[in-house]
Amino acid sequence: MSSNINIVLVKTSHPGNIGSTARAMKTMGLKNLTLVQPKNFPSDIAKAQAVGCVDILNNANITTVLKEALGSSKLAIGFSARSRKSNIPSLSMNELMDLLNVYDKENVSIVFGNEQSGLSNEELQLCNYLVSIPTDSAYTSLNLASSVQIFSYEYFKSCDAKPISKKLQDLASHSSKLVLIEKFLSIMSDLDIITEKNKKSLVQNIHIIFNKTNFTENEVNLYLGILTKIGKALKK
Repeated sequence: MSSNINIVLVKTSHPGNIGSTARAMKTMGLKNLTLVQPKNFPSDIAKAQAVGCVDILNNANITTVLKEALGSSKLAIGFSARSRKSNIPSLSMNELMDLLNVYDKENVSIVFGNEQSGLSNEELQLCNYLVSIPTDSAYTSLNLASSVQIFSYEYFKSCDAKPISKKLQDLASHSSKLVLIEKFLSIMSDLDIITEKNKKSLVQNIHIIFNKTNFTENEVNLYLGILTKIGKALKK
C-alpha cells in the first residue's frame, strides 16, 4: 500500500460516496483517508458501500477545516470538474503522475470537493496545483467516488513504471508554508499594500506564488526570521 498519498474529501454530503471512495482506494493500494466536515459520518450506509474496506473508514482522519487536513503535506493537489478563472497552475493527469513520482517519499494530499459544488475558490487556494479529469462535453459531471477511482487507478498504474525519483531536499510542510504566507500578508497589510479593494486578488496571488515554490523548512525559517524583524521595525 502507498503510505504517502492522502485522499481528502471536503464536506461530503452523501455517506455512500465515502464508502465507495474507501473501496476505490483500497483496490488500488491506497489507505489514508481524511474527511473534512462530512455531513453524515460514521454511517452504516458508508460501511455498506465500502464492501470489505471498512478498515479504511475506521482509520479515517476527521477534521473541521481543510487547512488542518493539509498540515503535514509537502504537496496538495485539488481536483475540480469546473474550469476556473484562476492563476492556480493546472496539470494533466499524466503530468500529475510524473510529479507524484518525484514526491514518492513525501506526504501528498489529493483533495476532492463536495458532490454538488466541488472545491470552493478559497479551498483551491490552499492547493499547489489544480487537476481536471477530461469528460465528454455532453455530460461533464463525474461521481465523487468515480473521480477518486480514476485517480487511484492512474496512480497505481504509474507506480509500475516509476522512473528514478529526483532527490528532494527537506521540503517545508504545508502548515509551515501557510505560516510564512500569513506572515507575509500581515506585513503587506501593515504597509497598506493590501486594501479592501485589492485584498481578494492579492491574497489569492500570494498563495499561488508561494505554493508554486518548493521551500525547504530551513528556507521557511530564514524568511520567517527576516519578516519578523521587518514587522518589529515597522511597529517602532
